[in-house]
Order: sequence, then C-alpha cells, then structure tokens
Amino acid sequence: MRSVTYFLENYMKLSCLRPLAALLLTLGLAACGGKASYEVSGTISGLNNEGLILANGGDPLPVPAGKTNFTFAKRIDYGTAYDITVKQQPAHMTCGISGGSGSAGHYINISAAVTCSQNRYTVGGTISGLTVDGLVLINGSTLTPVLKDATTFTIGGFVAYGETYAISVSAQPKGLQCDLAPGTEKGTMGEGNVTALKIACKPV
Repeated sequence: MRSVTYFLENYMKLSCLRPLAALLLTLGLAACGGKASYEVSGTISGLNNEGLILANGGDPLPVPAGKTNFTFAKRIDYGTAYDITVKQQPAHMTCGISGGSGSAGHYINISAAVTCSQNRYTVGGTISGLTVDGLVLINGSTLTPVLKDATTFTIGGFVAYGETYAISVSAQPKGLQCDLAPGTEKGTMGEGNVTALKIACKPV
C-alpha cells in the first residue's frame, strides 16, 4: 500500500511540475537574453487523399496524403497565440482539428490532432404506384422500408465517395410488383447525394 501511495504522490508532483518546468525554461532563456520558442505540430489520422493545407495564422502548410504528423516551419515565442485551421480540405475528404488553438507556454511543444474522413452521401430517388406498405429495399446489409403513397425515398445509411452501391428490392408489397429502372440501381458514389434512382410499382 505504501508503494502505491508513494507512486501516486510522486506522479502528482511530476504532473504539477510540467508547467513549472516550461516556465523555468522560459525564464532561463529570458535571463540569457533569448526567448523561448515553441514547435507547432500535431498528429494526423485518415489522410488518404492529396490537397490538405493547414494554416497557423498566415503560415500555410501543405500536407501530402499518407502523412501521420505535421510540423509548421515557423516556431512561435512564449505567450504567442496559435490557431491551427484547415485552409484547404483534401480531395473528397473532410478534416477536423482538436486542440488547435491556445497560447504558447503551457507545455514546451504544441500538439494538435487532425482527423480526416472520406465524404459520405445518401442514395435515393423517386417512386410511383406504391399504394400499400411492404416494400423493402436493400443496399449491402442495410434494409430500408418504404411506406405506401411515398413518391421519394432515401436508402438508410451513407456511402463514402468512391464506394459502390447496388440497390435491389428485398421484399415486394402485397399485390404489387416494384422494379428499379435499369441503369439507376447501381453505381459508384461521386461528390454528392444520388437522387436518380427510379422505382415503378404495378399491380400483379
């Protein structure tokens, strides 16, 4: 029990000393006639496409696809505000930033986290002749019931840019035969919602 208490006490002391260490470093540099400078950097996840440009104020930083970290060329002085933003999104992706703003001085280095994901869109279209319930559409393993009298529909879930979709009828409504117009039921997701699918239902 004593060893656990000793560890916790020392851990708390070390945690409290981190900001103090940064402050002492700053004061030491100031005493020598210099200024503490801080590296503005961070991690990146999910960056599969080209085109991302980060910025810290007026300092831009292009980031190539596949990178898992970044560092701005310009360091900043103690007390200087930083604000890391996305100046340009990568192609077909959206990136967000956490921990990207503050004032230099709490820790020796500044680290933000950039998370990117492929843009996702919906698949849907128009429908005619659906006078009763029971129609169920499917895309992959996602089932989407369509209520009677509906004139439009949207498949549940999202499809990422570049991924394929293939919509089919999983269950027919009683007394009707509903068919997708050939050429509209499948494709590769582009940069925008798909609304061109057409379904026509007829009595059988």
